[in-house]
Parts: sequence; C-alpha cells; structure tokens
Amino acid sequence: MNPLIVDGRLHGNDMVNLTEFGIVVRKARLDAKVTQREMAASLGVTSAFLSNLEKGRSKIPEEWVARIETFFKDKGIELPNLFKLADVANRSISLAGMNPQKAMMLAAFARTSFTRKQMEKFSQLLGEIKEN
Repeated sequence: MNPLIVDGRLHGNDMVNLTEFGIVVRKARLDAKVTQREMAASLGVTSAFLSNLEKGRSKIPEEWVARIETFFKDKGIELPNLFKLADVANRSISLAGMNPQKAMMLAAFARTSFTRKQMEKFSQLLGEIKEN
C-alpha cells in the first residue's frame, strides 16, 4: 500500500518506524517515482540496506548521506537538510522490531541516573560481554 501524502507530509502505517531522515528520503523517492529497490540497485546496495538507514536501524555514514543527496540531485530533487537529519537519526536508537526484553533494558537504562563510577563498571561489563 502506498503512503498517503497530505500537505506535503507522508502518512501511512509503514511510516511509523521511519526516522525523519527516512521520511525525507522516502518522500524524495516518491517524488522521483523511484522504488526503494530501484534506488538500491542504482547505488549498488540492497533495499534492506536502505531500509535500515531509513528506519534508524543502522547508523548513516556521511558518505552515504552524500551519495543519497547526489542521487536525488541528479533527478532534480534538492534535500538541503539531509546531513542534519542523518546526524539526528544517528543519535537516536529505534526500538521498533527489537526483542522486547532488550527494548525494556534499554528503556530502563535510559531512565536511570548512574554515577561516573557505575558507568565505568557498566562499560567494563559490556566490554567483557563483547569479548566473549
């Protein structure tokens, strides 16, 4: 189902999980009449890769912001705030589609005030877990 555009904004069930960066990219794709699959093929990546960028599941490297911006510029579509939107998306974590237990842990962590010493211990623990 295609999203509905009202007052220049995208609406639809699949828009809920998109970051602002993803919303701008998806709207630009619709304006350019290009599917995610076509855009991915043109950029030499999978549509899953682009989807992960749009949904905030992957960090958006500056190189990719520039490539996406160029992709649309070549189609006559300017995206002047794309770097700023990518920066905001890169500072947030999407809980959409995440294991519920992991999402609850992240939410609890975000609500808790830790001392510097507690943060150091937590960081050390995560380092040990990552090594195993």
